[in-house]
Amino acid sequence: MRWLLSFLMVVGVAGAIPVVTAPVAQACSCAFMHDGPQIVEQVSHSAGSFTGTPTVTRTDGNTAYYEFEVREVFAGDIGATTVVSSSTDGASCGRGFTLGTEYLVFTSRYETRGAPWSVDLCSATTESTNTRTRDAAITVYGEPRHPDLQARAVGADDVGGPGWQRIAVAALAAVAAAALARFALRAFRSRPSDT
Repeated sequence: MRWLLSFLMVVGVAGAIPVVTAPVAQACSCAFMHDGPQIVEQVSHSAGSFTGTPTVTRTDGNTAYYEFEVREVFAGDIGATTVVSSSTDGASCGRGFTLGTEYLVFTSRYETRGAPWSVDLCSATTESTNTRTRDAAITVYGEPRHPDLQARAVGADDVGGPGWQRIAVAALAAVAAAALARFALRAFRSRPSDT
């Protein structure tokens, strides 16, 4: 019996070690260097590409949503405004944007978290003043065009999880529904019976 208790204790301690030790952080690593010799290849992997300025940002959990005013489009069905999501965690290759600064954005449709597009540190996204990256985009996609004015405009509040506005509206709707149900129940109970 004593050997069984000793065995269980050793197994228990060995099983607890992974729980109490901190996990090793996974750093974001890309084999891509901005302005490197493979810039044309990197640019060609985009699902959509545009030049635009982020005007609004919203964070929901570990995801940031950036609303862009789009000036020109290289690839993809992109309207005058669109939203790009990215992780807020640098170890997950998250990429941030400075509001008011124009960027040349190369997006994907991977892990968009409800946004039309997503971007990470491994994309060729850069400030729009980077002529080498712009030349690569023209090589791959041709001259840029105007945004599609027929495409639905997407704003930062239209995507992702429930923002505070939607939570407030849902809460008000729930309170109104409860009040209406209570009123209907009282009216039903106070109604004279037909017996």
